[in-house]
Amino acid sequence: MDYDPDYQKICSTRTVQSDKKGFFNEFYLNVKDACGDKWLQNYFGKLKSNAARILSIFSDREICDPVLGVLEHVQPVFKQKDVLLSSQRRAQADKFYLMSSNAEVEADRKELLQQALMHANLAVMRAPAPNLDTSVDHGLTLAMAYLTRANILISQGEGEAALSDLKLAANFGVESRQNVDYYCKMAKAYAAMAESSRAEISLKIAEKLAGANTGIITITRKEIALIKPAKRERLTEVVPALTHGENPELSGAAKVVKLVETKDKGRFVVADQGLKTGDVVLAEDPVAACLLPNFFGTNCHHCFKRLHTPVPCLRCSGIAFCSAQCMGEACETYHRFECQFMDLFIGSGMSILCFIALRIFTQAPSLDDGLATANLLFEHLCSHQDVREADDHLQRSLMAGFLMRVLQKAQYFGRRKTEGVNPTAVELQVATALLGLLQLLQYNAHEIYHTMVTDEHCFEGCKVVYVGAGLYGTGSYFNHECWPSVAGYFVGKKLVMSATKPHRPNEIVAVNYGPIFTKMNLKERQRSLRGRYAFNCNCMTCQENWPLLQKIDKQVRFWCTSANCVNLLKFPKDLAKDVRCPRCRKNVSLKESVAKLIKIEELYREAAEAMQAQKTNEAIELFKEGIDAFFQIAALPHKDTLIAQQALLKCNANTGTTFKK
Repeated sequence: MDYDPDYQKICSTRTVQSDKKGFFNEFYLNVKDACGDKWLQNYFGKLKSNAARILSIFSDREICDPVLGVLEHVQPVFKQKDVLLSSQRRAQADKFYLMSSNAEVEADRKELLQQALMHANLAVMRAPAPNLDTSVDHGLTLAMAYLTRANILISQGEGEAALSDLKLAANFGVESRQNVDYYCKMAKAYAAMAESSRAEISLKIAEKLAGANTGIITITRKEIALIKPAKRERLTEVVPALTHGENPELSGAAKVVKLVETKDKGRFVVADQGLKTGDVVLAEDPVAACLLPNFFGTNCHHCFKRLHTPVPCLRCSGIAFCSAQCMGEACETYHRFECQFMDLFIGSGMSILCFIALRIFTQAPSLDDGLATANLLFEHLCSHQDVREADDHLQRSLMAGFLMRVLQKAQYFGRRKTEGVNPTAVELQVATALLGLLQLLQYNAHEIYHTMVTDEHCFEGCKVVYVGAGLYGTGSYFNHECWPSVAGYFVGKKLVMSATKPHRPNEIVAVNYGPIFTKMNLKERQRSLRGRYAFNCNCMTCQENWPLLQKIDKQVRFWCTSANCVNLLKFPKDLAKDVRCPRCRKNVSLKESVAKLIKIEELYREAAEAMQAQKTNEAIELFKEGIDAFFQIAALPHKDTLIAQQALLKCNANTGTTFKK
């Protein structure tokens, strides 16, 4: 395979700078121009360690002035709160809410309530923390926004979400203990949850507080009688159990696999005692995972769940959470350092991998923990730092310096004595570790996807949507093949892998890194893998040069039925006659193998019918049975089995995180 340095450079650049319009690209080009190609190639390009590269960009006179000149201007840039906009949106929400109560047609009422909820969500997102601006709502704009949204949710029958908002309103300043109206709202929220006993308890408290003012209680009882709990469909997602339990030596992996190492392939995962189709070999949480900026407005920044009633950060309006719990977990750890720089990150054009590198430090319990994690990852995962071009080293070193500068400004290292950029010894260590992470993430990160389904059918029209990326410690050890033997899907951020074929003991358990034979020919796959991952693939699919899926004919290769023979035989022209095996030199009959193949294809048809009927689990079991049986008698490529394996992945993904548009 010919080496294409230009294509490899493009691939590598995209893992640092995802958007050439961002300011980081200009920063990099200006620094490169200032230092000159001679210095870059003859000095910087020959430095032997990441520590030396980081020290160079901050101290060598050929380069440090343009670097420091830009980094000293790094300042917080983020979407701030707007108390007036929040109050205006709340007024709009109230307006649509009142209009909905007068709507005579149910469809119109629902549409008006949806409009009200949209405005209420914006009111919540833009409201400042309590008492920051007392000129509006006496500093209780956020609490008032939550109250408004709770009213709307009650009318929609969304009792659980309404109850959550009522509790948040109380947390942020609304008087609740002696508030009749608050307990009336609680009663209605419980009624919308179909929890009549709790609704009655709340109403009793409100009645006691109301005293002689019984009118509000009477009205509330009438409103409760009209409440219809929403039939909100819960899209089930299940983390499956690891086959035979967790491997004590391989975090997140099953006991049925093990890690081996060879000189040419490095560390990789193989089957231990053999696998069956459907065996769950991995269920792993990420070391770190980040949401793509395009989904900041639609998905929880912390757990990646689809948003319905967003809960904001108290300082910025640029990201949202699905619950107070996710907000608390994020804001107590990584988001307190990242919060005020989110728009700066987006404006830089930096890739999602840069977000992950930063997150490994910002989420760590301490700076020392962050360094320990980063250094351990660099020690164990492939980074190819020794074969990178000088341009690549410079670009990643500058990005590491930029991220380190953000950490300085965010007071990650504590309050500094000076506003200058020049890093301390420990800051140089962090920048060096960030550079190592930027190198290894290029080859080890996983894209995280969820499945978008339609109202009509869970398979027809479904679409894979990539929402983020993550680094998985054990998941990174799975090698590539152009037709994988396991398939991955996601439950939230958790990566789940299950076998799509049976494996013999010590057989490689392979994933696919993107270039797949069903859609790309051999030359295209090799070019892509060489450029993106710096290796030439030698899997069976490449060795035998399988055609694209649409070009595979219906022929099948059967295993010789003679004991201990591992030869493959073509489909016989005449089933009545034996076939002579050129390996074992025996005459064998393939009648039984052909009969089994007919039954296997019938299993595939039954599985497809189960998918059409949206019986996911039934389809999974049928596909597993058929695929296991196929590999006992024949070998790939076999078009129907390849399609069955693809369908099995789609069924597995349907048990993971799905959402409706």
